[in-house]
Amino acid sequence: MGGRKKPTISQLEKRTKRQAREKEKKRERKFEMVLDTSGRLTQASIDQIIGEIRRMRYVTPYVIASKFGLKISRARRILRRLSEEGVVKVYDYNRRVPIYVPVKGGQKGKL
Repeated sequence: MGGRKKPTISQLEKRTKRQAREKEKKRERKFEMVLDTSGRLTQASIDQIIGEIRRMRYVTPYVIASKFGLKISRARRILRRLSEEGVVKVYDYNRRVPIYVPVKGGQKGKL
């Protein structure tokens, strides 16, 4: 009987600080994808995507779609375009899930 013990004041303070830090981390990574009048992503949005891709070890359309709030079909088109530009290269091409890796350094177009 009796139930669970109440936490001490210092435990409550630590918990609230930890929760506040976690909320800040979640807010930091919000991305704003902007479309132009023809329905395409603006260059600023694509630059944001490129900046994040360079920090990743691998990239799939699902990763891009979930991180930036895009449709998977649009993420596929973006990755295909970035592959043609030399920002990413195909690691394993599968009809369902193509896997890309970012090109390291300033090597555009070279594998």
